[in-house]
Amino acid sequence: MNPNCTEFKFPQIKAHPWHKVFNKRMPPEAVDLVSRLLQYSPNLRCTAVEALVHPFFDELRDPNTRLPNGRFLPPLFNFKPHELKGVPADIVARLVPEHAKKQCSYVGS
Repeated sequence: MNPNCTEFKFPQIKAHPWHKVFNKRMPPEAVDLVSRLLQYSPNLRCTAVEALVHPFFDELRDPNTRLPNGRFLPPLFNFKPHELKGVPADIVARLVPEHAKKQCSYVGS
């Protein structure tokens, strides 16, 4: 808030826990991801790449995951060099699973 704007008193609103907002069957990983994406403070909010490596998406990195019709997943990790430019190597290693490194040939095996 603007520190120069002191004549208006904003109401103090208590945070509502995410587990009360979402259905009880919502996976805890999904609730955690949403809470990280919707952080009010930008320095606490996760980045897009951090969201991609969140455990909620681990199933997509599993080589045994199939579509509901039994087919393989489409190529999900065929990133272009400019898409991963500036992304730390440890995050790229978590993002692109070993079995998919051939989709993203410039990522070291």
